[in-house]
Amino acid sequence: MEVVDKAKLPYIYSTDELISMFLAAYGREEARGSEAEPAFVRQKRLEIRRIVTSGKTLAATLREMALRMPFLDKLHPFYRELVDVVFGAQSYKHVVAKVGNAYVAIRAIAKEAITVVRTAPDKKGILEARRIYKARIIDLLNDLKPELDKMREIVLFLRKLPAIDPNLFTIVVAGAPNVGKSSFVRCVSTAKPEVAEYPFTTKQIHLGHIVLRGDKVQVIDTPGLLDRPLSERNQIERQAILALKHLAGAILFIVDPTPHSGYSLDTQLNLWREIRESFPAPAVAVLNKVDIATEEEVKKARELFSPIAEMSTANCQGTKAVVDYILNKYYVPQALEKLRATARR
Repeated sequence: MEVVDKAKLPYIYSTDELISMFLAAYGREEARGSEAEPAFVRQKRLEIRRIVTSGKTLAATLREMALRMPFLDKLHPFYRELVDVVFGAQSYKHVVAKVGNAYVAIRAIAKEAITVVRTAPDKKGILEARRIYKARIIDLLNDLKPELDKMREIVLFLRKLPAIDPNLFTIVVAGAPNVGKSSFVRCVSTAKPEVAEYPFTTKQIHLGHIVLRGDKVQVIDTPGLLDRPLSERNQIERQAILALKHLAGAILFIVDPTPHSGYSLDTQLNLWREIRESFPAPAVAVLNKVDIATEEEVKKARELFSPIAEMSTANCQGTKAVVDYILNKYYVPQALEKLRATARR
C-alpha cells in the first residue's frame, strides 16, 4: 500500500493558465520554408505546426497532472478513506479521469483540425480552421474548470496532511475534547499542536514522533470524539476514527476526572466503551489533570476506567511513564518478533 508522496503531487493549472499556455504555444511557431514556395503552402505548413505544438503542449500538461495524482485504489486505507470522507472516492476518480481523458480529446481535436487545414482550398479556409480549432480547445478547457478547481483543492488538502507513515508503530491519542490530548502529544513528542481551553482544539490530525533505541514511533493527536453514533459524526470526528482504525498500534484514551472539559465521566465512559468495542487495536486509559482533581473525582474515575496511570499534562508529570508502558507492552514485542522473523529467513 502506498502513502501520499507530497514531492510527486502535481501543480494544478487553472483554466485561465492553461488557455494562456495553449495560446502561447500556438503563437511560438513561425513561418519556415523557401521563399520560392507559394505563400498559401507555407501558411498551411505553419498552421499545422502551430496546431501540433499547441496540442501536444496542452495534452502533455493535462496528462502529467492526472498521472501524478495518487492512484486511489493503491493508497494505504488511511489515505484512501480520508479522501473518501472529505471529497468522495467516486468524485476523486471522476475528477482525475476527466482531466486525464482531456488528453485524448485534445489530440482528436488537433488531428481533425490538421485534416481541415490540409484540405483547405484557400486562405479563408485555413483561417476558419484556425478559429474553430482554438474555439474548441478553449471550450474544452472551460468545461474542465470545475474538475481543475476540485483537483487543486484535493492537492492542497493532501499537501497539508501530516507525514504519516502507516508502517510505523503508532500511538493514537483519543478522548473527549479538552481532556489534554494536545498537551500530552506536546509533552512526549516533537509535535507542537495548539493547546487551548475550547472545544475541538485540534482541528486536524496532528503528528509527533518518539525515538526509541533508534526506532521512530508515531504519536497522533486526534480531533475530539463526541459520544454519539458513528453515522452522526461530523467530518472532524471521522478523521479521528480513520486514524484509530487504520493507524493505531495502540490507543491511549485520556480521561478528565474534573468538570473542566465540559464532558461528564459517564459521557467519557460511553465513548471509551465504543472505542474498545469498535476498533481492534489494544486500548488503555489514563487519568489526566490529577493535580487539580479532587480525591473523590479521581476515585470515581479509577473505578470506572481502571487506568494504567495518572498524570498531569499541564506540567508533563507522569507522561513519560505512560509512553514507556505502552511501548514496552505493545511495541517492543512486535519489534522483537520482526527481528526474529528476519533472522529466520
